[in-house]
Amino acid sequence: MSFSPDTISAATRLLKAVAGELRDLAGDTARFGESLSGHEAVEATHGSIVLLQQFDLFAQSLDAHAGLIDKLSERLYVGHIDEDELDDLLDHVPFFGVRKRLTAVVNGKVGEVQAEETADDYLF
Repeated sequence: MSFSPDTISAATRLLKAVAGELRDLAGDTARFGESLSGHEAVEATHGSIVLLQQFDLFAQSLDAHAGLIDKLSERLYVGHIDEDELDDLLDHVPFFGVRKRLTAVVNGKVGEVQAEETADDYLF
């Protein structure tokens, strides 16, 4: 399968748009978490604090994915990305579990990593 410059350009624009959507979702998620923290019904219990921290981590994860997509689309637009550049991009993913899963995808070892995960590893 060959790709024309127009196809690569369109795919790059699509990746940039997806990254923008993820950033918007990250902002909305963070604002939702903040609104919950100010709500009278949310008490300062351990469970509430953990839930609010999960909102924050989820927003950070979305933003990190957006950054990864942005950087990847820039490299694809140039027309070349080598293994070192992929490793460098993955090294900037802030959550260990996510970085491990994405690295496994790049290395063709998806099933091996997913089999080791627990429910606590799912988001991060």
